[in-house]
Amino acid sequence: MTLAAINLNVFSNVASPDARHCLAGEAIKSHFACFDGARGALTTTVRVFLDPKPYRDNHAAWIAAILDNVGSIPVEIVETRGLINSFARSLEMSEHPYAMQLEHDFVFRRHLITHSLAQITDDMAQHRINYVRFNKRRNLLKGYDFFLDEVPGTRVPFCRVNGRSNNPQIIDLAYYKRVVLPLLASERGEEIGLEGGLCQLVGGGHVYGPLGWPATVQHLDGRRIRWWDGIARQLYLTRRGS
Repeated sequence: MTLAAINLNVFSNVASPDARHCLAGEAIKSHFACFDGARGALTTTVRVFLDPKPYRDNHAAWIAAILDNVGSIPVEIVETRGLINSFARSLEMSEHPYAMQLEHDFVFRRHLITHSLAQITDDMAQHRINYVRFNKRRNLLKGYDFFLDEVPGTRVPFCRVNGRSNNPQIIDLAYYKRVVLPLLASERGEEIGLEGGLCQLVGGGHVYGPLGWPATVQHLDGRRIRWWDGIARQLYLTRRGS
């Protein structure tokens, strides 16, 4: 079974004066490499929500770098102002039942995601799950994850978790448009954010995989400030031939 349609929303800013540092195209290609064929969707609508800050003069070059990197994949570029505005715009514009919300500097670890988009979203619908995060670390109690409980009765393994973050996630758009969008579009939207403040208002979510499952995404660190992520980025791009 193949999912009929999904939105792929990618969030980026012009993070460097050098457009060669742009990673959004790698994130997009990673989604299609992970969720290909029957694992993916018949229709994937791709948008990049791009904040020109802080290097506004490099905005056009950044757009060109994204489009050049993705080849024949149709991509719409939407100019935004900050992450909360970008996320809210993505909810407003998405036209399918589910969306993959993907930060520009994350890529998927295909061999550790053993289910299709159709299987994941079908279980989400059956078990009233509106948020599934692909974890950047092993599914263990650590950091802001104060509890992880395996969800019984699902075909796809999920763990219930106390928090939400803006790491790669599949969301139920009907729920997010009804409940989350009014919060982000309010005067307190920036204060609420996409993590702790949002969790206080709508609760936690779920992560893909059982307890102890390895990280299903890799962070390439678009800000280029983490030494270990820099090593991972260089290895990934070298293997990709980028």
